[in-house]
Amino acid sequence: MEKTSCKKCNGTGKIKENFIPVNSGAMGHGLPIALGMALAAKRGNEAWKTYVLMSDGELDCGTTWECALLAGHQKLNNLAVIIDYNGFQAMGTKKEVLDVEPLADKWRAFNWEVVEIDGHDYQQISDALDKITTAQKPLVIIAKTTKGKGVSFFEGKLEWHYKTIDQEHYQKALEELTKD
Repeated sequence: MEKTSCKKCNGTGKIKENFIPVNSGAMGHGLPIALGMALAAKRGNEAWKTYVLMSDGELDCGTTWECALLAGHQKLNNLAVIIDYNGFQAMGTKKEVLDVEPLADKWRAFNWEVVEIDGHDYQQISDALDKITTAQKPLVIIAKTTKGKGVSFFEGKLEWHYKTIDQEHYQKALEELTKD
């Protein structure tokens, strides 16, 4: 389930946040839905912004790149994409399955503003999201993350992309995450 956020003040001067949960089904449908919302807002002179969180595995989908191209062409400065870039997808690493490097250059070529951050640093995330207020084109935030960060037996392990956690592993993970 993906969430798309719309901000609108409705003439009150106060920003109202509405979240529309979207079950996009197959991978790669989140950006097309967000693109449609951002385009509708732009054409309707609406002030709200549209945000989409996607995995680096979704970069394998043609719809992602078609929408990236269209959003850049339309200069949708009310659209922000955050890519959780941990280098893994269900069947292997990004480099093994479908290498998308140089990723930032691809988005720039499609006329997007690109920000690369440490996806575990909340301040960097906040600062990057603030850039949508001054952007002249769509914004993509490439948030470099570590798969399973903070849990020794999850970190960098492909099998935890699809493996079900049992009670023993769950307790160990909680201990590691709460030990400080």
